[in-house]
Amino acid sequence: MPIEPKSFPLEGKVEGFLSERALTEHRDVLYKGYVTQYNTIQAALEKADVSKANPHYSEWGELKRRETWAHNGVLLHELYFENIGGAGTKPGKITEKLINAHFGNLDAFKAQLLGGGKVAPIGWAVWAWSHLDQKSHVYVVEQHQNHTPWLAIPLMILDEFEHAYFLDYATKRPDYLNKFWDNINWDAVEKRAEQWLPASAK
Repeated sequence: MPIEPKSFPLEGKVEGFLSERALTEHRDVLYKGYVTQYNTIQAALEKADVSKANPHYSEWGELKRRETWAHNGVLLHELYFENIGGAGTKPGKITEKLINAHFGNLDAFKAQLLGGGKVAPIGWAVWAWSHLDQKSHVYVVEQHQNHTPWLAIPLMILDEFEHAYFLDYATKRPDYLNKFWDNINWDAVEKRAEQWLPASAK
């Protein structure tokens, strides 16, 4: 069954951060395009002949290589749109505990999150809790399907691709990053921590 794009009514919630045009292009064109491509790939995989797969080239192989790009592109954008538009909110109880335990304080966490945005040429900054060491980390994910830590639960997503900010900020990415920080929806982040983290992490 094809997936459907989710609704993110952010109009009026991101003023001073993202223009209406930037929001529309990102949410209603690019994100929905990922949904369309994911559905297209799934439909094509149902017809592709896996018996002809080989190490060099096959329709099935190429579809499988692009499947994770579309899959992660959909989910990362959905998480990003969910965790913006919250100007005035503050870290919740669990969120604050994780930040203090793993980064020391909120300022140190901010430096990690936005610092990752400044050094990564493209991609995402992902704050996630890892089952590997039972800690949260800020990961830099340059491509949707690469550098993605397994068994890491995403808590906050920062889109660093140029399409996320160029219409409003051009080459001034640090300005975009600082505005992102001011518009984090901490309530959404806390809800993820409450629902997705194991009891031992809370």
